[in-house]
Amino acid sequence: MLEQGVIVESSFKRNTVIAVTMATSRQGIGVVKELSKTNKYQIRAITRNIKSSKAIELANLTNVELVKGDLMDPESLNKAFEGVEVIFGNTTPTKGWKIFRGSIVRSYEIEQGFNLINQVKIAYEKGQLNHFIFSSISKAKNPLKNDPAPGHFTSKWDIEDYIEKLDLKKITTVLRPVSYFENFENKLPGYTISKEVFPGIVGKNFKWQTIAVDDIGKWVRGVLSKSEKYKNQSINIAGEELTGLEMAMTLQRIVSAEEIQTNYVMIPRFAIKLLEYDIGVMADWIERSGYGADMNKLKKIQNELNIVPTSLKDWLQAKLETQNKVRNTWSKQWKSSQWKLQWDK
Repeated sequence: MLEQGVIVESSFKRNTVIAVTMATSRQGIGVVKELSKTNKYQIRAITRNIKSSKAIELANLTNVELVKGDLMDPESLNKAFEGVEVIFGNTTPTKGWKIFRGSIVRSYEIEQGFNLINQVKIAYEKGQLNHFIFSSISKAKNPLKNDPAPGHFTSKWDIEDYIEKLDLKKITTVLRPVSYFENFENKLPGYTISKEVFPGIVGKNFKWQTIAVDDIGKWVRGVLSKSEKYKNQSINIAGEELTGLEMAMTLQRIVSAEEIQTNYVMIPRFAIKLLEYDIGVMADWIERSGYGADMNKLKKIQNELNIVPTSLKDWLQAKLETQNKVRNTWSKQWKSSQWKLQWDK
């Protein structure tokens, strides 16, 4: 600002503007919440429905504004990316459900991804965008045993190739998460996670890398804290590497005081492929090759970026606490209604 003819620097520093695509998805919510806590960013939470309950919840967070946008509508992305300095991009292969196919459609995700990267390119060429973070999926631990890989893996890897083709790798950090803890919360009868059952899709003795979906937000926050260093890098990220039996034992130790026996229960492969074929292919892939996160290397990076990964134990304890709160609330409501019925008599 001007003061007596002399230019004086303003003490006010504007927050970095970051756009988060698919903001009401599991990943998007975690990223928006984590960045909101820092008070360093003005966050554009991009979603198809700005009136949904999830969107309204995000809008109540600090430094968050809702912006209507759809990965299948490039023009909406063009508007949403106007003037942003950072973009977090993620895509989804989920599109309805059909028997023998499931809900995963590879071409649907690729179209989203190419639309996204094209608009990232346009935003970069305008001169303000300086960092793009793309959420992909972990590469194989054993590349020689990569094929056949699940379609919803190869779609993300094809989008990575498109980033390179458009010469955007120099401003891009690719985060490649493994399976989510949240995937254990399936609704398949007899295979739903509980104190007695820990469900899985692979054999009980296979190592399986997993991560809490909210930890992706921690990684985005961490990478942005050292933005220049982590551009042009791709990182396989995970929180745990346990066998199915070890996962079940983790839950067993939490509920041991209740004298409950927790068993690891593998969902039959034929059932998986019938209901969600690509997840069946993924299960084959995990047993044959496995996710390739380097757990020792990750510990060093996590220390550098001040990331405390969520352990499976902590995630399970939080889940059980939530379940207990829901049960207690339901019980109180039921007792209250019973009392009211008696009173009315």
